[in-house]
Amino acid sequence: MNTVSTFVPPPSALASGSASQMLVPGLGIAVQSAPRRRPLAAPPTEPNHTLYVRNLNEKIALKTIKKSLDAIFSGFGEIIQIRAKSNITLRGQAFVTYKNVDSATKALGEVQGFPLFSLPLDIQYARDRNFIFSEADGTLEEHKKKRAIEKAEKAKEPKKARSDVPTLGATGWFPGGAPMPAEFLPPNSILFIENLPTETTDEKLAELFKQIPGFKEVRLVPGKSDIAFVEYEVEAQATLAKQQLNNFQILPDREIRVSYARK
Repeated sequence: MNTVSTFVPPPSALASGSASQMLVPGLGIAVQSAPRRRPLAAPPTEPNHTLYVRNLNEKIALKTIKKSLDAIFSGFGEIIQIRAKSNITLRGQAFVTYKNVDSATKALGEVQGFPLFSLPLDIQYARDRNFIFSEADGTLEEHKKKRAIEKAEKAKEPKKARSDVPTLGATGWFPGGAPMPAEFLPPNSILFIENLPTETTDEKLAELFKQIPGFKEVRLVPGKSDIAFVEYEVEAQATLAKQQLNNFQILPDREIRVSYARK
């Protein structure tokens, strides 16, 4: 059961290994985080300025992914660069580079498993340094040669199909090609609210959703007292509202359902 509160616990107060509320830096709200989990692959143990982030929802526009990652990670320190590509070999992955290693370490510990667009983030230190730092300390050429050798060796290896992440089914983002559930619909700035009490008013619903930054308006559906639409300024804000308020217990015996509106 999700609740909205004016008190937001600091990220350091989160308990590892269980679901908890997590502060979204810069936006001043807490959202429900997924249970911490072990990374899908054995992570590098050497701290790095750069974090490797994977299990990103490949159905989401790259621009939206980058904005969301910036909103989540920027509260832990100064970010120098966020790299994400849409080509087939790199989609679903990103690299977040901080100015200092301590920021990267703190972010890795706090954001691991955070549910972004319905998928828990899988985070580890990047295996290589960012070119930015190699150039600064005079080891850029050495770094380039090392990367070239690694790429050449990797090219010789037989290609393997990835089996540790979900695949894109024929009818949507869901294992086995099953019909896409509401929680996996592509995000947009409008949310679809279901299971509302009959006595719900625009004012009452607005009071609940305006606690999330970027709230614009509530639209009840004439003749359908149990559903409504809520609009935010940008997709990222709507996403945070969905994560915070889906299954919110609006009455002792009733929880609302929040999903993205179908386009």
